[in-house]
Amino acid sequence: MKKQLLLLATAMFMATFTLTAQVAPTVVAGNFFGGLIGVDVAADGGIWVTEYGSGNDDGVVTILDQAGNKTVFMTGLPSSLNPLTDEIAGPFRTYQMAGNKVLVVVGEGTHAQAEAFLVVDKTDFTPGTPLTLANVEQTIKIGDFVHAQGFLQSDPYNLAWDANGDMYIVDAGANSILKRNSTTGDLSIVKTLDGIPNPLPFGPPVADAVPTDIVAKPGGGFYVCNLTGFPFLEGAASVFNLDAAGNLSVYQSGFTCLTDMAFDPKDGNLCVMQFGVFGPVDTTLNFILGTAMVIKLLPGGDRDTIASGIGGLASSFTFDAAGDLYVTDLVFGVVLKYDFVSGAAERPVVAANVRTFPNPFTEKTVIEYDLQTPAAVSADIFDLQGRLVQHFDEGEKSAGTHSFTWGGQRGSGQLAEAGLYVWRLLANGQLVSGTVNLVR
Repeated sequence: MKKQLLLLATAMFMATFTLTAQVAPTVVAGNFFGGLIGVDVAADGGIWVTEYGSGNDDGVVTILDQAGNKTVFMTGLPSSLNPLTDEIAGPFRTYQMAGNKVLVVVGEGTHAQAEAFLVVDKTDFTPGTPLTLANVEQTIKIGDFVHAQGFLQSDPYNLAWDANGDMYIVDAGANSILKRNSTTGDLSIVKTLDGIPNPLPFGPPVADAVPTDIVAKPGGGFYVCNLTGFPFLEGAASVFNLDAAGNLSVYQSGFTCLTDMAFDPKDGNLCVMQFGVFGPVDTTLNFILGTAMVIKLLPGGDRDTIASGIGGLASSFTFDAAGDLYVTDLVFGVVLKYDFVSGAAERPVVAANVRTFPNPFTEKTVIEYDLQTPAAVSADIFDLQGRLVQHFDEGEKSAGTHSFTWGGQRGSGQLAEAGLYVWRLLANGQLVSGTVNLVR
């Protein structure tokens, strides 16, 4: 496989994982099961969420308010299944533009408006009546140019603008950085990333270096990040400097499968998203859920993990103007918020004090948790396909130690199959996750 990252069917979870960020995440909104991939925050505080669809031209853009209420902004966006790779591509994310315009990035596909940027006018939108392709004012075709250069694939993924208004684009199909001239609209190739030698005894001899994001640097130039194609080499991804002449040099290396970048508005430091770590080929052909994280690059080369314990796999993140962090969880279809601004406030759940025993278990397991403050508590058990197995509504709980017991059953009362399961505990919307191993 090469690009898309909805990899659920045989994924494995880490045996345990706890939060290393200063605050536990809260769930802003959930039930995004159409390929939740992009998240961006507009100047008015609206949270713009993109789903790439099921492969049936059903990509969606939704706006969330700070309370998590959903307003569908655009539907019917190109979404297609690649039968050769069994991957779905569609809209990836949105960019807010001048003049009340919104640009939607649409990835690989055969639709006439796939492999393109679609520009729509927000003034055409009435809540309750989503925009469609009929409302597109401008289609900027990227794929036509890329294929004309001899590349088999075009998968425009992210973009940034320089001081002149020229657009710089990372194409994850061509493994290239493109430039679109703001005056003429002409496209050109700035740089094609070299492949990465694969030291492992399986997979191709050279893994693809797939550019996934580009952001403008203060003072000129860009940062570019990448992930690697199969076998998704751990530690082989980098953040690069790109100068005006198209020269690419390593800024920092040693990352794994980077998919997004953003500057923390509080301190100006660059942050990167690790989508996840690929599991051992002898045990899984998928990413290990729970290995996604947001990493801050500090002056002098130090790094700080500011968000982990995401639970599933995460493809994108963004900050709001105040400095709070929003992350998409692709597997569980939720948008998470890390409240760094008011994070010193007392939290209801102490993630490090959640205990599961016995684990592994044969008949029943107890999940015990501590609450610092009273909270409404619910919990869910999922299988490795992300399907709900059993729901627990614990109601309002007082501060102190509490627990619930799972007897290895489905909600229907049938016994669940042996295997690894994930539990997710919500206390006043704050999320803690872990795994249990059922042995029959």
